[in-house]
Amino acid sequence: MKLFLNHRMHTLALVGLACSLVAACAGMKSGPTGIVAPGANWEEITRAGRVFGEGVVAAKDGTLYMTDINNTGGTIWHYDPASGRADNLMEPSGQATGLHVDKNGDLLIAQGADGGGRAVLRRNLRTGATTVVVNAYQGKRLNAPNDLTTDAQGRIFFTDARFLGAEPMELPNAVYRVDTSGRVTQIINDLFRPNGIEVSPDGRRLYVAVSGSMALVMNPNGPAKDRFGIEGGGGGLVGYDLDADGNVSNGRLLLRRMDMSPDGMAMDTDGNLYVALHNGNPKDPKGDIVVLNPAGDLIERLAPPPGILSIQLGFGRGADAGTLYMTRALPWALYRIKTVRRGHYFE
Repeated sequence: MKLFLNHRMHTLALVGLACSLVAACAGMKSGPTGIVAPGANWEEITRAGRVFGEGVVAAKDGTLYMTDINNTGGTIWHYDPASGRADNLMEPSGQATGLHVDKNGDLLIAQGADGGGRAVLRRNLRTGATTVVVNAYQGKRLNAPNDLTTDAQGRIFFTDARFLGAEPMELPNAVYRVDTSGRVTQIINDLFRPNGIEVSPDGRRLYVAVSGSMALVMNPNGPAKDRFGIEGGGGGLVGYDLDADGNVSNGRLLLRRMDMSPDGMAMDTDGNLYVALHNGNPKDPKGDIVVLNPAGDLIERLAPPPGILSIQLGFGRGADAGTLYMTRALPWALYRIKTVRRGHYFE
């Protein structure tokens, strides 16, 4: 455990203290915007996991699934908001990171590197049957799928970028689309290290979080430079137009931070994007959560409790659809806050 933690601390260290917001800052709106429920605050609800929390998502029955990157090969946790009980669903998980529940109710799993599966899996939550969706592109092994989402058609969009692990790399850091036919297409290959990913409720926009840290594992296949200049520290958020065929265009930088890097994200039914950021430094942990409207304006900050690494976000479902959940890292924990919004899932 000590060796694993030391490795994580080293590879997750981010540099830079200055903060720079691009167009989002100019659009910052003052006053309440109707995000957080009156009187609500962040509440820690479980510390069932061990090390590094990721991938919080709700199934159709309202129960939650979260991942834990750890030295047992990773764990997927199942949490019931009604009972407050957390159970181990899958261990080892192939170092599962991002999770997503598609419109069929299946759990999609992004498996990372560092001894992980380096694949996207589909797990039937009723039967437990698990199949590989994709683990290679044009005959080359994926680097380390990090996060994933779907659209109304059921197409899968996932990021594949190396953050840690010594396994050989054959592909550049990139973003992929998996069509319902199973065909895999590389749709973005000029982002330095893509991380979180979301599709807007109307299916017309794709959002990708990008890490610019030079302290993490570097991919010899590139890209050496980021299209939006994000490499070199901190991170950024990029938005794209998404057409009916699942292709992207008109990429633009929506957010740039030198002090923190965007990680996991969530959407509400109004198309607002919730972005978790952190500095990746377990010795001096800092986090932030920002909310952007569909125009890309920064409309709210939902600051997490001080001294934590805010990693991933996900809304509940059903009676719990207004609850926003957050995972933290080093140590692992799950938090929640009540909102007056409802989380978006393609049904």
